[in-house]
Amino acid sequence: MTEVPEYLLERSRQRRIALGVLEDDGSSGGGDAGAAAPAAGATAAAGPTQAEMIAAAREAAQLEVEPEAPPDPSWVIAAQTRHRIPIWVLPVLFCLPLWAFVYVKLTEPPPEPITAINEGATTYAVRCSSCHGGDGAGSDGGLVGRPLWDGEVLLTFPSLDDSFIEWISVGSEGLGLGQVYGDPNRPGGAHISGGSDNAAAMPAFGDVLNEHQLYSVARYVREVIGGEAISDEVAAERDAEWEHLGGGALSGGGGGGGH
Repeated sequence: MTEVPEYLLERSRQRRIALGVLEDDGSSGGGDAGAAAPAAGATAAAGPTQAEMIAAAREAAQLEVEPEAPPDPSWVIAAQTRHRIPIWVLPVLFCLPLWAFVYVKLTEPPPEPITAINEGATTYAVRCSSCHGGDGAGSDGGLVGRPLWDGEVLLTFPSLDDSFIEWISVGSEGLGLGQVYGDPNRPGGAHISGGSDNAAAMPAFGDVLNEHQLYSVARYVREVIGGEAISDEVAAERDAEWEHLGGGALSGGGGGGGH
């Protein structure tokens, strides 16, 4: 046990006397030397108590109890205790958009192959439907072009030959106004270039359509709108002619007439 100096003990005793905790027995300072000696001897014999020694040491050192730190806010505790994101997650998150793009592309159905018939349908919708109508009704439906439906185009052009392709390519002015086009012995009378029977003149499309487009739109008008029935052998021959003219490869791939 550490021995506390006498002056510290004396200071502590004087402090307690001043506070009224301890009575003054006259043992300190002056007074009768004879009376002080026995008291000092008794005090020395008894010695300070442990409580007195601790109190004196605390008073001498002026110990102060440090206040406890306030607890951390809840958001700080949550940030300190939450699970950290593993480092391997970062490259995974970076690759997710690329993976999604590849997945969508792999699951998309392949594009429909280009054929003579669907190429002709596209050309007809863009170049011909405004005058002849989407169904080919033409003037029967209140439009300005001649009717093509219900076999009308087949009566005018009984076969898919150069005369039909030329008519689409050069139109009324190219053929010559007032000239007969198609079958001159057409049932119901021959058709005259330049427009009649509430039908307008035929524009020329040779400058805006290439050879395989002219051929494919002629096929679409005959086989789909006109209702021409052909055998598989004839369809195969026409497909081969369309491809020979540049259809399929120049149209974005595919081939065939859709039969």
